[in-house]
Amino acid sequence: MIDRIAQDIQAQGWSYQAKVLDRQHLESLSSLFETDFGPARVGRNEQKQRVEEIRGDWIKWLDPKDPPEELSIEMKFFEDIKLEFNQQFYLGLKDFECHLAKYPSGSFYKKHLDRFENDSSRSVSIIFYLHEEWKPEYGGELVLYNKQNEILKTILPEPGSVIVFISEDFPHEVKTCTHERRSLTGWIHTKNLT
Repeated sequence: MIDRIAQDIQAQGWSYQAKVLDRQHLESLSSLFETDFGPARVGRNEQKQRVEEIRGDWIKWLDPKDPPEELSIEMKFFEDIKLEFNQQFYLGLKDFECHLAKYPSGSFYKKHLDRFENDSSRSVSIIFYLHEEWKPEYGGELVLYNKQNEILKTILPEPGSVIVFISEDFPHEVKTCTHERRSLTGWIHTKNLT
């Protein structure tokens, strides 16, 4: 699968893989979504603030050096992607950061880019969808745009699927969902984070 993702990245800059994680694994993660979440904010450092007109998700930051044992598959995936992309694309990837996110019914995240204006170290974005079931009528699609603001792909957040893309190339948004939408979102950086 890592080879397929690398081929997609080479060809189009993004890759979507369905059913990477099975239902039994997804069920084992449900307890991780029960406590210790805070409202997601926009901006950086002292400018961070909650703006529900932009994003309504709740997040829990994880320590990649000491992650929950239940996420060992996902953490290995981050490492494997880092190694493969460094070998194939010479990206100079170093550390990654990640958080769990849950979108309550009625929430969304308006179009944005995963890179900050004054920090371009986020290089690769990775999203695992960790809810146990999802129907098209639940919404919550991820919409990928190109830099000309044209829609490239609308992706239903199917349980156990993963999307990987080059952070600086793809503005994206999360459409309004009608059921709780769960994910693990991470970014591999070209700098050391500690």
